[in-house]
Amino acid sequence: MTNCNTPFITCVDLGGTKLAIANIADGEIIKSHTLPIDASLSKDDFNAFLFNNLAPFVTKACRGICIGVPGLVESDSGFVIEVLNIKHWQNVALKTLLEARFARPVLVHNDANCFAYGIYKSKDYQRYENLVGVTLGTGLGAGLILNGRLYTGKQSAAGEFGSFPYLDGIIEDYCSSQFFKKQGLDGAATYQQAQAGDNRALAVFAELGKHLGHALVQVVQAFNPEKVVFGGAIAKSAPLFIDALQQTLLKQLPQSVYNALQIHYTQDTNTALFGAYQLFLDEVATGE
Repeated sequence: MTNCNTPFITCVDLGGTKLAIANIADGEIIKSHTLPIDASLSKDDFNAFLFNNLAPFVTKACRGICIGVPGLVESDSGFVIEVLNIKHWQNVALKTLLEARFARPVLVHNDANCFAYGIYKSKDYQRYENLVGVTLGTGLGAGLILNGRLYTGKQSAAGEFGSFPYLDGIIEDYCSSQFFKKQGLDGAATYQQAQAGDNRALAVFAELGKHLGHALVQVVQAFNPEKVVFGGAIAKSAPLFIDALQQTLLKQLPQSVYNALQIHYTQDTNTALFGAYQLFLDEVATGE
């Protein structure tokens, strides 16, 4: 049981369309809020939006803040280099600004890394030492757990296969909400149509599965993980595309590699928040 004096960590999952904030203590969410973002805001206005929404959460019992950002981040310095889906929010000394505003230690990570770490630390996946966490939403992100450790690279860009060249663009164009927009479709409406058995909508999700399969082939051949776990808004539609994805993998991967690979998905919307919580505990709290 927690109370208002229980020490907690304020965790943030910043996406291309929403901001989720939660205070987490002893592995439990004690307060949370999710709201849409305006990705067209200027850098200063976006900073103000973020800080003003954080303020009610950072009370006296707050031990620190961990935020997952959907872009390139220098984790050591907490400097946000680039965020593709938030147009003007580039070159932001986020850790420095947050620590100055709230007088708490701050950890900044890529949001897909938070998701992957949240998967790895969950009770269902702790026995897997090599896995890839893939977030499907406004864009496509991925985090890598290799030999039981989160591998981020220098700028938290490791695993960002959504930016690989593919067809007439990049993989993200065909494996995220951008895939529906390219066809003049609304993803949520197409999902509802597919659920109702509409053949055209079902074909759209089968095509999405094929594109995801082609993308995963490169990742699996590079890292040979035991498991790939999908999350994000589009993960709820996994039953509609998983067969096409599996068939694509089967055709393109060596049989032994395919047989050893498990594909799962989660509809838990808090995975990245819990990943941020665990990252703060493992990277910051142990040194307090």
